[in-house]
Amino acid sequence: MGLLDRLKKPKPAGPQVKKWVTRPEDMPWFDQANAEQVLEKRRAERNYTDREFEMLRQWVRDGYHVVDNVVDMKLIDGMVQDIENLWTTSDGIPGLVLHDLRLTDGPEVTHNVPHVDLVKHSAEQRQEIKKRSHWRCSEFFKYSKNCAEIRLNPELERLISLIMDRPTPPEYTVNFMWGSRQALHQDGAVFHLHPPNYLCGVWLACEDISPDSGPLVYYPGSHRSQFFPKFDNYPQTNLHCCPKEQMQEYADFMEQQAKNYERHQFVAKKGQVLLWHAMLIHGGDTVRRPELTRHSYVCHYVPPGMKKDDEVVGPFNW
Repeated sequence: MGLLDRLKKPKPAGPQVKKWVTRPEDMPWFDQANAEQVLEKRRAERNYTDREFEMLRQWVRDGYHVVDNVVDMKLIDGMVQDIENLWTTSDGIPGLVLHDLRLTDGPEVTHNVPHVDLVKHSAEQRQEIKKRSHWRCSEFFKYSKNCAEIRLNPELERLISLIMDRPTPPEYTVNFMWGSRQALHQDGAVFHLHPPNYLCGVWLACEDISPDSGPLVYYPGSHRSQFFPKFDNYPQTNLHCCPKEQMQEYADFMEQQAKNYERHQFVAKKGQVLLWHAMLIHGGDTVRRPELTRHSYVCHYVPPGMKKDDEVVGPFNW
């Protein structure tokens, strides 16, 4: 090929966007049309306890389940204390980042601050930053033994694996100190999963939750609601990859979908755990008393091979 021919040759296209196909039979058993019949049959074959059967039936019908008495209170207290210690220690923790810190008392501009930089502030400055910031941290299990033990809770993993009908280990974690005020959403629209809906969300109350602190809100049965129509090549198309102007459209769509279901607040007692379906509509309620904390721990469980983060292309929104 001559030089002129090489110059005329079209440049390679950018990253190729895969066309994803999901067949009805690829969906989890609990999303199949005959899920309740499947469950009745399995009850006899697998000797489910009454508690296990009721959990699975509620998952099929309502898309959530509340679990009591599975997390050691001492671990919860230890994890909360480990988080509090982040503000008083003089030793920075490499790799740990605190999100949404307001470093000044001016306009509400927030920053994601490495802990090694936070400890460079004086003790007094740190307390001021803490007081005015509705902050959180991700992957705290890497830095706290108490958090790591909660994340690897064997009973939670057993129950979630029972729901998913396959081994399902924990993945991402977030620790919240305050009400998240998060808009209504479905986790399936945030994660890249294929087949869809192989995900279980876990929300642990690390203190008694006040209805004025911005509790988690959720809509039983909404796991069967319509997925946002413009995410028509999921998992490539979701909130992570969509045009930014589409994010508000998605939020409006969720608000409309939620109107079809009864609204519940999770005004939990310390130690209670909410498990939820990838499509359950949920979010953070209004914070009526900003001085109230809402210590909570969130983890998502995903079966191996179902995350497709490496197979989608950007640009990404975060």
